Amino acid sequence: MTNLRTDVEKALGWPVSDAMWEDLDGDGMSWRPDRAAARQELVEAIRHRTAVYGRIPVIRAGSQTPPMRPATASSSARIDALSAIYAAWANSDLKVNWFRRSHLVPQNTLEYEAWIAGRGDYPEFQLLAPEDVDQWIMDHFNGDSPDGNGNRHIEDLLTARRPGGSPVVDLWYIASHRERALTVDSRWTLGELAKLTEDMADTYQWRQSEAATFVLTGRQPEVFVYSGSASIRHGATAACSRVTMTLDPFLTPDQVAGIYGRLKARLHSGPIKSLSEKHYRLAQHIGPHFVSRVDQPGRTARKGRPLQAGPTGLVHIIEPTDGATWQSLRRDWNDRYGHRAGRGSKGWRYGSENHPNFMRDAKKAYVRLLFPPWKGPDESAQSQ
Repeated sequence: MTNLRTDVEKALGWPVSDAMWEDLDGDGMSWRPDRAAARQELVEAIRHRTAVYGRIPVIRAGSQTPPMRPATASSSARIDALSAIYAAWANSDLKVNWFRRSHLVPQNTLEYEAWIAGRGDYPEFQLLAPEDVDQWIMDHFNGDSPDGNGNRHIEDLLTARRPGGSPVVDLWYIASHRERALTVDSRWTLGELAKLTEDMADTYQWRQSEAATFVLTGRQPEVFVYSGSASIRHGATAACSRVTMTLDPFLTPDQVAGIYGRLKARLHSGPIKSLSEKHYRLAQHIGPHFVSRVDQPGRTARKGRPLQAGPTGLVHIIEPTDGATWQSLRRDWNDRYGHRAGRGSKGWRYGSENHPNFMRDAKKAYVRLLFPPWKGPDESAQSQ
């Protein structure tokens, strides 16, 4: 039997923090006889807490993937050289040293007590071990909250925020070899770290998570040479999805093509073929006179083969509207494009005997243009 918390996290799609789990008495619910009801109650409670402000105030796994280097040895050596030099510069950065001296000096030492008593110099900061980063962050996350509950504090800030500025910021960091994000109070220690790492990532072309790891542990980040993001839409505006790439000008055209190919492959499991000019013109011709909707199979009366319901139990209906008919659309098409030649002996003209082919080709063109088969929910592919 799987753990209740695992079931809840799977249903939500993101991890639940220890503080939120304890606050919702998740462990107590795990003993309830009706496990499904307990899971649903917890899922609804957590979603309610996050839906009111559209943010997730708990640790969540990042969607960023490890850097992918260009294949050539010289390109890899260039990245290594830039990474080493920029890390050395950042180690001397006044803001980095100020943060480390302010927040990475152990306060439970004799040296610190002597400084407090005026009998010694201010102690040197001590960088964290990588395995201690997560605990350090969570200690500050809860410690900087009025009641010691970081999740509740962030929820209060988000629900009470006013226009003109946000009291929270996302902190990206690496813990247990995973990239994570945590919504934090922008006015305290973790907010200061988030703003610092955002500036460093912009200056040195680092990922924010690696910049945070550098500040806390001293581990050298790697300069990335490109970043790619995808804004994926579904439904009626799916064709307005876009891919954005920011590139190092030293990349060759072949390397750029390879980067784009890998990014695009994450959005679709197979190749997406462009339509022919004829089919794009078909979509242009019939699209303004079409309506596309979903409905229950029994509520749709039509001639010919019954429509097949999809996974949701609904049928997708595409039909002429505003007085247009398939016959009138075919006649108008022939008047405008019937003279165009096609491959071999086939032209663009559809005679009356080809009326079913016109309907088939027009619908196919319309659907392939407006509803490309992107996979997954709205998501972004992050820096590479």
